Amino acid sequence: MEKALAERLRMFGIDEKQACLYLTLLTSGAKTLVELAEMTEASRSEVLNALNGLRERGMIEESSERPIKYHAVSIEAALDAAVMRHAYDLRRMERSKQEIIELVNRQLPAGPDEATLLVVK
Repeated sequence: MEKALAERLRMFGIDEKQACLYLTLLTSGAKTLVELAEMTEASRSEVLNALNGLRERGMIEESSERPIKYHAVSIEAALDAAVMRHAYDLRRMERSKQEIIELVNRQLPAGPDEATLLVVK
């Protein structure tokens, strides 16, 4: 996989194994866990962990058939989902910011706004 692509996908919370699997599914179509493990020369547990991360990020979907086949959603849909998730996280952090400031300020002693430095000789 191209290094520049892997670095850019990392910005979206996708590690190198996940990126490799996603791109494999995107280019090869739906595959089973065993097929993916063979194609990527990774253990089944490594592949399953990466697939779970991709599924949680909305980048792949599973079939209802047995054995389960995994397929990639379009790159546009996958990245849109990642952006939306990060935007949601940022909004949640922004809402919590003021609450945290207030909680911390309650813990600080009352007094001047600036910290006082005591020098002991």
